[in-house]
Amino acid sequence: MRQYCGCVVDVEAHGRATDSVLHTSSIPPGCHRRSKKSLTVKISLTRVDQRLRTRSQSVCLGQSVCVAMAMRHTIDRQHPSYKEGKRKLLESKQDHLIAEAERAVEERKRARSGGGPPCGSTSDGARRGKPRGRRGGRRKASATVTYPPAECSPSSHEDVPLTAPSAQLNPQEAFENFVERLSSLNASGPSAKPQISSASSWTFRQQKSSERWTEARPNHLQCLIEKEAVGHPLCCLCHKPAVIRCRECLPEEWFCGDCDVLHHKKQPLHNRECLIRGFFEPIPPTTRVMKGEDGYYTQDQACILPTVSVSNCVCDGTTFTVLPGKPVILININGRYDLHQPLYVCQTCQQQRTPDMKDFLQSGYWPASLNTSTFYTLDLLSSFQELKVISPGFSRQSFAKLLEHRTKCGGRSGHIKGDTLQRSFLEFSYASFEKDQLCCGAAFTCPACTPEMLAVSVDGNRKLYRFRRNGSSGDHAFFEGLFVAEDSAVSGFVDMIQKAVKKTQGRGMCGDSQWTAARETSRRASKLDEEGMEVAVCRHGFLLKALNMYRGEIFAYPMYLQKELMPAKAQFFAMDVACKYWPYLEKVASVLPALQELTTMKPFLSVMHARAHATKCEIKWSGRNQEGAGTTAGEEVEQVNSYLSRCALTTKYMSKAARLDMLTLHAMLWNHKKGDSLHQALSTRYVKTCQRLLEETAMLAELKTQLHCSDEMVSQWISDVMEWAAGETRDTSGNLQGTTHTGLQRSIEGLYLSVRQRKQNLYRQNDSNKLRHRLRRKLAEDKKLLLQEIQKHNKLDSAENIDAAVVEHSLSGESTVSPIWPWEVHDSANIGTKKRIHDQVMTTKRLQEEKNILVMEMAQHCTWLQNLALVLKNKVAEEGGESGDKGDEGLCSLLRRRNTEVSEGLQVVLQKYKTALGPEASVILNIEEEDQVSTVVQTPVRMKRKA
Repeated sequence: MRQYCGCVVDVEAHGRATDSVLHTSSIPPGCHRRSKKSLTVKISLTRVDQRLRTRSQSVCLGQSVCVAMAMRHTIDRQHPSYKEGKRKLLESKQDHLIAEAERAVEERKRARSGGGPPCGSTSDGARRGKPRGRRGGRRKASATVTYPPAECSPSSHEDVPLTAPSAQLNPQEAFENFVERLSSLNASGPSAKPQISSASSWTFRQQKSSERWTEARPNHLQCLIEKEAVGHPLCCLCHKPAVIRCRECLPEEWFCGDCDVLHHKKQPLHNRECLIRGFFEPIPPTTRVMKGEDGYYTQDQACILPTVSVSNCVCDGTTFTVLPGKPVILININGRYDLHQPLYVCQTCQQQRTPDMKDFLQSGYWPASLNTSTFYTLDLLSSFQELKVISPGFSRQSFAKLLEHRTKCGGRSGHIKGDTLQRSFLEFSYASFEKDQLCCGAAFTCPACTPEMLAVSVDGNRKLYRFRRNGSSGDHAFFEGLFVAEDSAVSGFVDMIQKAVKKTQGRGMCGDSQWTAARETSRRASKLDEEGMEVAVCRHGFLLKALNMYRGEIFAYPMYLQKELMPAKAQFFAMDVACKYWPYLEKVASVLPALQELTTMKPFLSVMHARAHATKCEIKWSGRNQEGAGTTAGEEVEQVNSYLSRCALTTKYMSKAARLDMLTLHAMLWNHKKGDSLHQALSTRYVKTCQRLLEETAMLAELKTQLHCSDEMVSQWISDVMEWAAGETRDTSGNLQGTTHTGLQRSIEGLYLSVRQRKQNLYRQNDSNKLRHRLRRKLAEDKKLLLQEIQKHNKLDSAENIDAAVVEHSLSGESTVSPIWPWEVHDSANIGTKKRIHDQVMTTKRLQEEKNILVMEMAQHCTWLQNLALVLKNKVAEEGGESGDKGDEGLCSLLRRRNTEVSEGLQVVLQKYKTALGPEASVILNIEEEDQVSTVVQTPVRMKRKA
């Protein structure tokens, strides 16, 4: 069996008679047009017969050449191509037998029914149209048809006569014969490889990977054991017997005692291993190996901290002797090192000098204290900062334990203080923040929402509490007032509000549901200092402002944040209890005229929280029904809270100042991550919005066709739904204006909304598994009681039945539509149908608005980057860096680097937006030429507004 051009050909017939038959059923589909049919090729050693027998197909010239080339070689039965050809040969036999079996079944049906002529080879050939043979027609007699041999060996070349069922056997016998041959063929032939579907391809790859790992596992174990063999290595420098191995000096890792001292005198931070005890033993840099009369032994040595070279002496001497000076501790990612500060002695005047703080900082070290006895590497602090972003709950004590473990692995010892690490880390973070401010940094600004912001979302996070502590360090926070508002300003605002407006005790009610956040007053917790935080974010998830909560979630806290964010000119103010907050805001604004401007915003009830409100409240206040809001969910603050809540694992035990600084740092790092991926989020959202708009538009047209609604009727139905939602609603006492409801109806509404609300807040407001277990039990009890109340209601003769299955489906979370109770319908019997049209129309309108909003935000993002690049360019021109001052030169270098980063980022952003917007991107974003924005675009990008 040989393979040519992808053709696998049986060549065992070489040397036989001239008219030997070679079977090439295993030829792959790339060599001829119809490869799935069984092909029998009759090849002569002198010529290739171009005519095949009945029901055979033509073979391409390339196939004949492949067969002729294969005739000159012998068979290799172990070759993979041979086995593959054998498998395909049997597959083709099976296809033919199945086809003949199907024909036999048809023949049997025709024989029993006494119908038309039998379906044999004659009719099959007649359908092909072109007559064959010398007399211009197909032969009518049942001829012997040549098929691939039934044996498994592809070297067999005898023609197997297969009598047509229409000539020699009746249909029943032919059918049984085919079934018998098919069974024997499947039993004797090798099993084909299973076809892996796309759904199970990942499982298949994982299985193969696991098998390969299993096969390699013994070899890996053997290698791990072999690498511990000491052997008899030689020094890479002097070729004497080696006693030290240093993996950080690879490939020259072996050293003798003397060469080790000379080589690692300037590399004291390398982790070395000693061989003198017959195994690899980690040793600290302060230990050296000496050779004595009785063998090798270890001896202590003083290691000097690597620093930048000091400036020349006052006597203009340039020759210095470096001696061990004051002991110093250096902590890097590999743990703690006990070293000595360098002591420089001038050979000319014998004056001694030591590096100052400037030299240490230029060497990449950050002080743990001002007495320069302990230093952290800048790389360590940057790694800890990145680790805090990835895992907000990772504490400083855990990181210190990790560094102590790395110290022990290097053969060193020593304790690392977590409190000192945190203090130094916060100092480093604040210095980095100030450096970023000099480079025009804006930590709490959303580029896509500047200068016009669409919506602000505000919500409280009860998990960010802090336990009350008797002792306090009295330290002031580094980031006081930057992200978290000052407590004195917030408390003064709250007192002003509560003095001006009469207090209303208790929780707010929406229908029969109670909301913890919908209250005007609250008591302080006894064991807590800060009870949480109220956080404000934009629609892209950028953190804008926050404040500490001391009295629970009262209305005065979001009102303070709304007042602070008024310069952003947001159009909507999103909350989970906007239906109760907005009337309270209007009441306060009527008493305090200074807050009247807050009412210029539009209320926005968060989309997901609206599901736990009354149905009429959802229609009236939900963000899905607000004109101009797009597809803003109002739940963006929940995404941020899911990140900030993990910080509470450590911040609840910190001091007041440390907690504020750590939360501010987390907020800045979160915004930085959001800013890096903002262009991807906007472009992806735009593409998905366009796709969904087409789908929802088609669904609206289908719904209108299904309900036989014209455009005028749709408008009328939407008006009816809005009028119905604005009608009479239940107050806190459970009575309606002008009518009364039974206690059973009030119980059903209250239980339903209570269950939805509990499920909504199960994980959002509770961080204890024990508490969540009690809430789940209470939730199950309320749900069971709700179904019992529905059964009682359905038993009433005058009441319309409530579908319990629909109610359960709504509570499961799979449905986003709130049920409409029978007693809410009143005169509009088809309000449910009208609400379907209303919801679909609102969805389509919001998607159309979202498309235009995203284009505007893309333009604002580009404009913000271009303006920033222009400001940086002007600053670089102003600074110049030619004054000779090192500080000015460093600032100029920072500005150049920042300018380069912004300009390159602008190119990436523009390319991403062009990909999303398509050919109209240059027109929409007003980009004239590509080269004009290669560095800094002088003309800012402006979106062309459509009339």
